[in-house]
Amino acid sequence: MKNRVILVLGLVLVLGLGTFTSASAVEPTICGEAQVSTLWAGKTINVGTVTVSNDEDNLYVTYETTGDWRLEEVQLYVLDDEPTERLIPGQAPYKSGNISYVTSYTFVVPFDGLGFEAVCDETMLWLQAHAAVVKIVDGVVVQSETAYGGDITDPSNGSWYGNITYVVQCCNGGEPCYEFMDETAWAAGTRYVSRGNWATYTPYMANSTVTLYAGQTMNVGTVHFSAVVNGEVTITINLTGDWEFAPVDENVKIQDYATAPSGNPSPGLFAWKGTADGRSFSIEVPENIFYGVHADVGYWAEVPCE
Repeated sequence: MKNRVILVLGLVLVLGLGTFTSASAVEPTICGEAQVSTLWAGKTINVGTVTVSNDEDNLYVTYETTGDWRLEEVQLYVLDDEPTERLIPGQAPYKSGNISYVTSYTFVVPFDGLGFEAVCDETMLWLQAHAAVVKIVDGVVVQSETAYGGDITDPSNGSWYGNITYVVQCCNGGEPCYEFMDETAWAAGTRYVSRGNWATYTPYMANSTVTLYAGQTMNVGTVHFSAVVNGEVTITINLTGDWEFAPVDENVKIQDYATAPSGNPSPGLFAWKGTADGRSFSIEVPENIFYGVHADVGYWAEVPCE
């Protein structure tokens, strides 16, 4: 089952000195791992980073400078297809305006306006993250540059630019992943063989109930044998606790015997089969002296999400 993240970008217009964060100033719990790209000024000068991440509701794009470099303004495009040229920064849908030489600025990207659906772990987003940066020494601007995050392209015609690719991370918080832990179960009785296979068969007694064991020792329910009606016996299996019948076809297999069986049983060859759902199942089988009652059972356990 795939998680789906619908990203619609909107700019939170909160400006200020120093480090910019979202209006709430609460650190988001991101999904997966943040992706960090170099912020390149003048094509070749490493002046900081652009970090991209997301949670279930927002995309986060953070510009950070290092050393004497500062941000003067930043602009951002987010697309579902690769831009093959420098997009006009002044026409970017997300822009900061003058941010007074801060060292960090974050675009918070909540629910309204992107116009396409992004499916986590599938959809690749293309970001063109532009910045106007300056180098300040002793309070004086000594250098001004255009900067882009990500992989730099310098075409023979047109201006150089940078692109960042980002695959939206799946969020599993609140939606844990589960795996069905399957076990083989047999109605309590006598072992078919003394060594190896622990499978058991049960002597018939009208209106009797025996334990259903999974994995040889786990009590997972009961098996009830009815009185004979018109030459038929109704066998009812009831599971307890979190145990369920395995979600497979023919998860109940029964063989009747006129004499005590010997040798390893082959449930796949048993004469009477049925597909049970949930925790209870009944089946009519011919009257006989012994029954081998086999069931595929299990339970759902939370496991790390891949």
